[in-house]
Amino acid sequence: MNQKFFNLPRERQDLIRNSAMVEFGEGSFKKTSADSIAKRAGVSKALLFHYFKDKRELYLYLFQYAIDQCMEIFNRHILKADYFGERDFFATLETGHRVKMDMVRRHPGLFRFVMRAYYERDNVLTPKLRRKLDDVLEQTTDDFLGRMDLHKFKDGVDPRAVVRLLMLASEGMLAETEACTPEEIDRLFQEYQKYADMLRRFLYKEEYL
Repeated sequence: MNQKFFNLPRERQDLIRNSAMVEFGEGSFKKTSADSIAKRAGVSKALLFHYFKDKRELYLYLFQYAIDQCMEIFNRHILKADYFGERDFFATLETGHRVKMDMVRRHPGLFRFVMRAYYERDNVLTPKLRRKLDDVLEQTTDDFLGRMDLHKFKDGVDPRAVVRLLMLASEGMLAETEACTPEEIDRLFQEYQKYADMLRRFLYKEEYL
């Protein structure tokens, strides 16, 4: 890619990235046109391809960018939990979800793009890149669980399965509602909190409720 892209003001970079992620997140790689991305970003197709050699290069750049942003989200909320000595599973997940919602406000297409990319069938993502995403998810889950006080769970509860369930719930809610305004995102977060609290009451030992 052309390094001049990174010489653009941050707001302009974000507009192009967000526009591309929204378009790719709404359809397959093959069906998403460079024209639609350029139109949403308010640039010409020629200028878009001045920064990125072709649609595939843009897509792969966005994939790496999205993974980096997701890792930043994870590290930020884990560091915050460590700073305040937070070891509660659900409280820390809630903090992470707040950070995620803030990221959705700034990059509305990011998480939908990641979900769509993972199931992309056009071979734009190599098996190596798919494994990279799986490895990131496994690593972040291991790091998170290693910092949490898991003895609060009832016997027989698999905390890893709870992480997976809540992740699928939050991502499914984002994908289904296509929330993008601050008001929609806030309502979505409140709904997530309700479901998470239901699980906490059901899965925690009585003395920790």
